[in-house]
Amino acid sequence: MLADRPLVLVDLDDTLFQTARKMPQGTPRHPASFDIHGGVSGYQSPVQKAFVDWLLASTDVVPVTARSAEAFGRVRLGFSGAAICSHGGLLLNPDRSVNRHWHGVMDQLLGSFHERLPALCERALQLGDEQGVSLRGWVVEEAEQRHYVVIKHNDGADADLLMLMARLREAGLLEGMHTHANGNNLALMPVGLSKAAAVRYYLELDRERHGERPVLGFGDSITDLGFMNLCNFWSTPVNSQLANCLSEAVHA
Repeated sequence: MLADRPLVLVDLDDTLFQTARKMPQGTPRHPASFDIHGGVSGYQSPVQKAFVDWLLASTDVVPVTARSAEAFGRVRLGFSGAAICSHGGLLLNPDRSVNRHWHGVMDQLLGSFHERLPALCERALQLGDEQGVSLRGWVVEEAEQRHYVVIKHNDGADADLLMLMARLREAGLLEGMHTHANGNNLALMPVGLSKAAAVRYYLELDRERHGERPVLGFGDSITDLGFMNLCNFWSTPVNSQLANCLSEAVHA
């Protein structure tokens, strides 16, 4: 017998909400996430708000996000179950404690990158300076683990990040790593760190607790497709990176 409520695995940024500059002018805005100073950093459209309200009332929702646990804590949409953070590096229990088994798995994977990631971040910013591109970057780290590097441009173009990624690869600095570029966001991640890996483990836990039930996946980027393909059904927002990629493939 199937469980009564479906399970939903859902990306957050640019799926359930986005920054104000990405919203059409005149669209009503509902606050969804906040910065470290308490200011609103992300907004929902009325459709997104209605969608989240429906999901929370009808399904068990597990966010699957690149955000750290701290940044996830600044999302105020009423999530009360487990959450997958840091591109899969951290699994939070419903009480927001760290899942110790998955933490141990990540310890073994990430140990050799502990010193490498800060050095990679520093070199990426240096390359930006050499190319005349103003960048900011940091290592996403929590629970005594360093998960991945994120780089953003300050006043350039998204293409600058693609250029940077090419330079890092040419220099041999991305061996044993995979990358994700979407808009003003470049993530440099150890191979094995992924939303899909964490979701695969979480689905095992869920089947033990609830048996088989419908699993739905939602995300906007190409890297979300990995965990979405572990679901029974998946969907992506119109005009998302993933939707545009599929459209280009169909019309090629």
